[in-house]
Amino acid sequence: MFMLKTIGSGEIFVNAWGGILETKLQAGEKMIIDNYQLVALSSTANYKVIKHGSFKTTLFGGEALVMELIGPGTVYIQTKNVMEFARALLPFLPKRN
Repeated sequence: MFMLKTIGSGEIFVNAWGGILETKLQAGEKMIIDNYQLVALSSTANYKVIKHGSFKTTLFGGEALVMELIGPGTVYIQTKNVMEFARALLPFLPKRN
């Protein structure tokens, strides 16, 4: 994952898989999301990457790290993550011989 910090006034273009949802977090309010869901967050919001679940969850679910977002601030998340999109396409891809 990488982040791009923007400063100033004006418009910025962002891209996401699916829709983009805006959530306003109050001071101290927390939200935990999959790493692939974050699109943008305001400079007043904080985040940290944390471990999620057990070894079994990581092995069978494929998830080990998530993002904890902490308010106050505005957070923009995407409704569809890249890994889910790739998994959805797999049944329709040609099979190798």
